[in-house]
Amino acid sequence: MVDKVPIYIILNATDFISFFILKMNNYQAIIFDLGNVIFKFSFENTFNYWAKILNLEPNEVSQRFEFNGAFKQFEKNEITPNQFMKHVSNKLGFELTEEQFEKGWNSIYEEMVPGILNTLRALRINYKLVALTNTNVIHSKVWKIKYAEALNFFEKIFCSHEIKVRKPEHKVYEIVLKYLNIGSKRIVYLDDNYDCVKSASEMGIKSLTVSSHDKMIHDLKKIGIKIE
Repeated sequence: MVDKVPIYIILNATDFISFFILKMNNYQAIIFDLGNVIFKFSFENTFNYWAKILNLEPNEVSQRFEFNGAFKQFEKNEITPNQFMKHVSNKLGFELTEEQFEKGWNSIYEEMVPGILNTLRALRINYKLVALTNTNVIHSKVWKIKYAEALNFFEKIFCSHEIKVRKPEHKVYEIVLKYLNIGSKRIVYLDDNYDCVKSASEMGIKSLTVSSHDKMIHDLKKIGIKIE
């Protein structure tokens, strides 16, 4: 008489890894960057606007503008809007009026990322959602209104000019972790900037680089995030 042999379901390597991830990961919160994750933006719009006023080529305006120094200070609320406007005018070699400056400065904003509303709606069912963005007092007045429908899905939005620290500094992630009061291993972070993703990863947060909305959805599902 032949003994009965137990029957096992043999999974291939891909299925096993997916099963393992779903069992082991228990993510509870997701931190979103805003720009090019929730909505699209481009400083090229700003350079084009100012170029027309200055009668220059957009690339020349871009070369004169700097994303260091005063720009970072402005995003941490260390200098006033007027001080920043004067700094920009000095770099461009042309004294912009307040209207010229703000219209150009605020022209960066474009459409919302297609599909993001449905994604946020689905994610909010199972996860705490917060946002973390480098921004400034002038820009925030625009995007908080323009993209309000999407922003309403977040229980809190951390703005660099309000917390006075900006990505990719570790301190900014410490502030968000303290608010969430969840272990870093239970949190996912989404950003289109590699340096920010790298910094958050160093804090123990599962961090994904966003290159497109579809790829983001694929990457989230791959690590076991439920998107109904």
